Amino acid sequence: MKKIILRSAISILFLALFACEGPKASGLRGPEVFVNQMKAERTDNFLGPQSKQAKGEQRVLMVAVRFPDVEPKFSLDNIRQKVVVDLNDYVKEQSYGQAWVKPSFMGWVRLPESISRYRVSPNNFRVDRTRVRKLIEDTMTAIEKDVDFTLYQHMLIIPGAFTLPGRGYGMMCYCANPGMLTGVRGNPRFVTLESMGGARFSGGVFVGVENAPLGMFAHDFFHALGGVHNGKRLVP
Repeated sequence: MKKIILRSAISILFLALFACEGPKASGLRGPEVFVNQMKAERTDNFLGPQSKQAKGEQRVLMVAVRFPDVEPKFSLDNIRQKVVVDLNDYVKEQSYGQAWVKPSFMGWVRLPESISRYRVSPNNFRVDRTRVRKLIEDTMTAIEKDVDFTLYQHMLIIPGAFTLPGRGYGMMCYCANPGMLTGVRGNPRFVTLESMGGARFSGGVFVGVENAPLGMFAHDFFHALGGVHNGKRLVP
């Protein structure tokens, strides 16, 4: 019963997703397209503003990261199955084939500092956004010699730390961009992230720990797909 309820809730989110505006690929017009708020198109149906960006191929860079003082409990094969195969299947199913994920998976990528430097609160409104930025930008720095970030619309970071609320990494799953990097209330927006070597990324970013359920990955991916319109995140 719980699985049925979760799937129904995510289906509703996906309907909302196609009623909002998402970011464009950073390789097409440069990072500034993500910083500016997008203009959603109006249609005559009850869904309101429609997004063309949430449809079609979604190029997602997926990076499994590990901390020097934490041993992951899930294998890379297990994680790859969930985020590469299962997430794509779920997105295709819920969108009736209108969207799908083209993944590029990397791991394990070692972060430079202990988990205590990255850990966040399990409470959405108490998350330290500087730690969220540090996780993303340290990940970018670790892989920047091997990755062209302009090829991707979104980035998924998977911390290899078994997590429950307040334990492990602190929060199981969240959308960072747009979301935790600016706060989920007030004025959420896309921001530009930068590696130590100057590589930049301004697309959607979501984070999910190794043991996060598929539904959580999908939920926060849809936040990134939906983007921001008129100062609000369209997928709530």
